[in-house]
Parts: sequence; C-alpha cells; structure tokens
Amino acid sequence: MGVFCLQCQSSIKIKDDIEESINQTNNNRINFPKQYVDINTLEQNKKIEKEKEEETNTKIHDDDKPDKDSSNNNNSKEDNHLNKLTKSKSTYEKSNKKLEDKFKNDLIEENNEEKMEQKEKNEKKSDEKIGEESEESKESEESKNESEEEKDKMDEPEEKNEKEKKEDKEYQSSQRKKRLSKTVRNPLELLKQLKEKPNLDYKKIEIDISKNKGKNPVYQRRKRKSTTLFENSRILNQLFLAEMSIPISHELLVRQIKGNPSDRYIRGKKIGKGTFGTVYESKNIIFNKTVAMKIIPKDYHMNISLIKNEIDILRKLSHPNIVRIYEFYESNNCFYLINEFCPNGELYAYINNSKLDEEQLSVIFYQVFSGLKYLHENNILHRDLKPENILISKKEIDLLDDKEYFWIQIIDFGTAKIFENDKNENLVVGSPYYIAPEVLNKDYNEKCDTWSVGVILYMFLTGRPPFNGADSEEIVNSINTKNYDESNPKLQSRSEEVRDLIKHLLEKDTNKRLSAKEALNHEWFKKFNGRKLFGNFQSKDIQPYIDNLFNYTFNSKIQQLVIAFLVHNLPPTESSYNILKLFRYFNKSGDCKLTKEELINGLYKYRDKEEVDEKVDNLIFMLDGDNNGYIEYEEFLRACIDKKEILTDEYLKYAFKFLDKDNQNLLSAEQINSAFLVGNNKLFEAAITKVINELDGNEDGKINFKEFKQLMLKTMN
Repeated sequence: MGVFCLQCQSSIKIKDDIEESINQTNNNRINFPKQYVDINTLEQNKKIEKEKEEETNTKIHDDDKPDKDSSNNNNSKEDNHLNKLTKSKSTYEKSNKKLEDKFKNDLIEENNEEKMEQKEKNEKKSDEKIGEESEESKESEESKNESEEEKDKMDEPEEKNEKEKKEDKEYQSSQRKKRLSKTVRNPLELLKQLKEKPNLDYKKIEIDISKNKGKNPVYQRRKRKSTTLFENSRILNQLFLAEMSIPISHELLVRQIKGNPSDRYIRGKKIGKGTFGTVYESKNIIFNKTVAMKIIPKDYHMNISLIKNEIDILRKLSHPNIVRIYEFYESNNCFYLINEFCPNGELYAYINNSKLDEEQLSVIFYQVFSGLKYLHENNILHRDLKPENILISKKEIDLLDDKEYFWIQIIDFGTAKIFENDKNENLVVGSPYYIAPEVLNKDYNEKCDTWSVGVILYMFLTGRPPFNGADSEEIVNSINTKNYDESNPKLQSRSEEVRDLIKHLLEKDTNKRLSAKEALNHEWFKKFNGRKLFGNFQSKDIQPYIDNLFNYTFNSKIQQLVIAFLVHNLPPTESSYNILKLFRYFNKSGDCKLTKEELINGLYKYRDKEEVDEKVDNLIFMLDGDNNGYIEYEEFLRACIDKKEILTDEYLKYAFKFLDKDNQNLLSAEQINSAFLVGNNKLFEAAITKVINELDGNEDGKINFKEFKQLMLKTMN
C-alpha cells in the first residue's frame, strides 16, 4: 500500500508540474502583442498543445505504472523504486523546459511564417493595383520594424498597450485636425458644391481609405474608427453648409408689422413731404430712437401699386448713402413707412448763400454717385433726384482744416423703377429743373439720373439752375432747346476739373454722357479728395473693430439672422460711423461692394500678411450673409460692432418677437424656417431642428426666451 500511494502522489505531483509549465507557456503566449496574433494561429497552437500534453501524460504514466508482481515484493524494493521515480521526475522537468522552449520557438516561427505569407500576398496585391515602388519600400520597412520590435513587445506587453492607446488617440486627433482644416480651408468652394448639388444625400458619402493601409489588425481598427467619425463629421459639416447657404437678404430684415404703429411709435412734428405722402419725426418706444414715419393715404385716385413698388425697392437696398427702411404697416386708410431719420435736414438748404468749397462739395457728390452706382448696378432708376431728396445724416468737422463735411443719404423712391438692360423707358417722370431731355422725349435709360446730379452740382457752383424759366413749360422748353451757360462767371472761377465734370454730365447725347461709375473715377474727385472722410480716423481707434472682424463667427444661422436684424434696426452711433469709415476706406471702388481683393489689401495694413491669407476665405464665408459674392456695409458692420451693444435683454426681446410670429413666447423650427422665407427646405429645417434640440431643456421641440438668449450670448465668447 505504501509503495502504491507514494507512486500515485508522485505521479500526481509530476502531472501538476507539467500542467503548470503548460499554463505558464500559455500565459506567455497570450501576453504576446495582439497585432502579431491571429485567430487561425491561436486555434492551431491549441491543437498542438493538447497533442503534446497527451503525449507527455501517456509517457509519464507508462514509465511510472507499477507492475502487478511488484506489489507482492517486499519492502526492500521500495528504495529502488524511489530512486527511479526521482530520476524520472528530473527527466520530466528537463523535458518540460525543452517543451517550453520548443513551444515558444515554434509559436514565433509560425507567426513569422504567417506574417511572411501575408506580406507576400499584400505585396502582390499592391503590385497589381498600384505598381508603385514607394509603397513596396514602405511595406518592407514596416515588416523590418515589426520583426525588430517583436522581442521588446514580448517583454513589455503592458507598456506597448499603453503606447497603442496613445497612438490611437493621436491618430484620431490628427484626423480630426485634418477634417477641421478641410472644413475651413476653402468653405466658399464647399458652398459652391452645395449649390450645384442641392439634393445631394450626404449620408451616402464614401470615404476612400485605400491610401496608407496598415498591415496589422490594430491599424485597420484605427482606420475604421476614424472613418466613422470622419463620415459623421462630414454629414454635420454639410448640414452646416446647407444652413449657411440660405441667404439673409435685406428683404428678410424688413417686414410688414400687424397692428397699429402707435403701439410702437410716438408721432412728432412734420418734417417733410414726399411724392405721395407726408413725413413725421417719430420716436421708437422699444429702441428709444428717432425715426422718420412716412404716412401715405389710400386716396381713391392713387395707384396703390406705386406705393408697394416703393416699399419693395427700399427692402432690396443696402447702402450707407441710401435711406434705410426698418418696417412698414398697412391699415384700411394708410400705409406707414418707418425709415431712418436724418437730423440735419435737406441738402437744398445749402444751395443759396452756400459757402461750401470744392473739397467739401467733392465729398458730398462722391457719396451721391456712389449711391447711384449701386442703384444702377441693381437695375433701379431713381428718376427724381433733386436737392430736396438728398438729406444730411451727419456733419463732421475735420480737425486739420476746420471745415465741415456732410454724410448724405438719398431718399424718396416713390417714382423709382426697376429697369431692364437695353430697354429704354417712356414714362415722363421727374421734377422741373432736374428732369433730363431724353425723359421729356420718352426714351431714356439710367443716365437720366446722372443728368439730374449734374444740374444739382451746377446749382451749388453758381447758385442758379442751368435751365431756367418763368414756369414749368418754359423750363421744359429750355431743357429741350438750349445748352447750359458755360460762361457763367461763378462757374469760370471754379477749377478746370469740376467744369469738365459738369460738361460731361449735362451732355444731351446719352452715349457721351458719363455714367455713375465713370463719374466716380473723374479727376475732380481725385484732386479734391472726395474720399476724405473715409480715412479720417486714428489706427488705435479702429483696432478694436479689426479684432472683432477677425474673431467674427457663429455656429447657427439663427445667430446670424438675429445679429443682422439687430444691426439693421440699430440707431446710428459714433462707433457705427467709425466702422463706416473703415468700410469705405477698404472699398476703393466706391460702390460699397467690398470684394475679396479689397478686403485683403485693407487688412494687410493692420494684420500679418500670412494670417490674412490664411483666414480670408473663411472670413468672407462668415461675412457674406446673402451669398452674393461681395460684402455690403451692414454685413461688415455686423462683424465689427461690439456685440455687447446689441445683445442686451431689451434688444434680444425685440428680436425674439420678430421671430415669434404666433406670439406664443416659444420658437419652433417651423417658425424659424418661415422667418427665413425659404419654403419647404428639408435640409435647412433639419439643421435648425438640430440647433433647437441642443438648447431645448424640456424636449418639447421649442425654445423659450431664456434658451434663445443663451444661444445668442455664445457669439460673444
């Protein structure tokens, strides 16, 4: 019994030692770096382990199995058996070590063989598909690096796992940076693509990951993860571009208001009379600003379409020398037009006893021609230009010469008309003294306006009209049959340049008459510095506006619309005039359409050239709210103005009511969609819904004023 028990115990112990050695071997094998382990390799190695384990176990039991006769032997044979047993144990331990070493070597060789086979296959595929030697060299370098790092990875598996995680994070961050750089690199091109393919399904965007394919499974997993992130970000990016592609036109900002104008305005004194109505100085209760309220009665003999024509034209215009319309009302008896107020009266008051010299006059008429150029390029005829329809919005004294200069605005578009190119008009419209001869002959184009400006300039230079008469009939006859008096002594005392300008403006042949664009480039404005006011600032005073311009951004079209609405309704301030000077200083063409080239050249004087070149495309993308390819004054003002001036509770409540058409004190995606007048644009509505869902605290699909304010204040960060 003692011999049998001793044998069983020893055999069990030896078996445990073998199992422990096998487990150790398995552990070592499991701890190999993951990228060198393949599923097929693991299954094959398990089979080998089982076969070798069975062989060793059977061998041990065969060698240590006691004979039937030995159980009947005496105790003297126990010592011999113990000696044999200890010898067999030592041999088994040695065999175990050999087995471990052999197993490790076999495993490494198998892995290397599989890797070599895989490399050969991949090299063949790459040769067939690409046939480029550069990629083959990269693959060979990768394989060498893998084989050289194999031992280090076997010894330090945990550290390698940490490195893999770190590399994974670095790779994802690099991909994210690449994605962002592509988003900002040239957004105008992306927007162009979006306009060309408005119905593009962005969920089916295919990302090409054939370049830089890795050979190990870990790298492939990284590529798959980053591809998913990149594809999702591309979808979000395209949604953002779809949202930005909806233009914020000037018409969006000028709306018909329901109700009585007395709810918002207090009417004051009468300040003028237009073609169809009377103008009153009034006070806006909400903004506490002075406005001009033009009241046009609906008389039975009046053509209402003419009134609506004036409203429609004013809603389309955005120029600092053309009066702004804020909103309008319509009742059963009247139309109410709420316009910008010019506190310094009409230009007509300065004709008689005028002490304005040519430098002061050049500043005034440069602005007049700038407004005309803008009108004509937008196919709009004014047809009733006269000193009474040119108002002085601001007076400014130059500290160097102690002269007073005027900022002006063109008003009264009651007789204005949208014209077609290469098609003349035939309706006789205008005022005596200022009407062009071709209008009287019922065959005219936009140059009838430049004739009127020539008459006004002549009156400022001489104190009298170029064509005079006792009544309207005589005046009209004089315009048709006579030429202006070039020998007038007061005219002769003026500069040669201004006399040449008058000559080419009061030219009866319209083919020889100057256009507004040509007049802006006349030598008179260059000699007497018609752009004098535009550069009249200190660099330190406008530096904050340059900083605001460079930092201007928004994350939602809602933010852009609200800022545009508030800036449009903002009463003129000292800061807005400084920004206007900066804008006009950049705009060398004088048409108040700031181009990319003009913006770049202007910013070079205040910022580093490389910084400007890097940011200019994204800056134009943010500035050009109506997507017309150039930057208008109000768009420029939105970026430069200090947002603290306009994002007050009082102004934000006014903007919230502007969007809340149903007066529910809540905003939904449908309401905002209707505010943009875009119709059934599902892509845009999806983008707006995304913004609302991010703010919607109670998940009812709507945002209240508090959440709306939270969205708007993000533009200040």
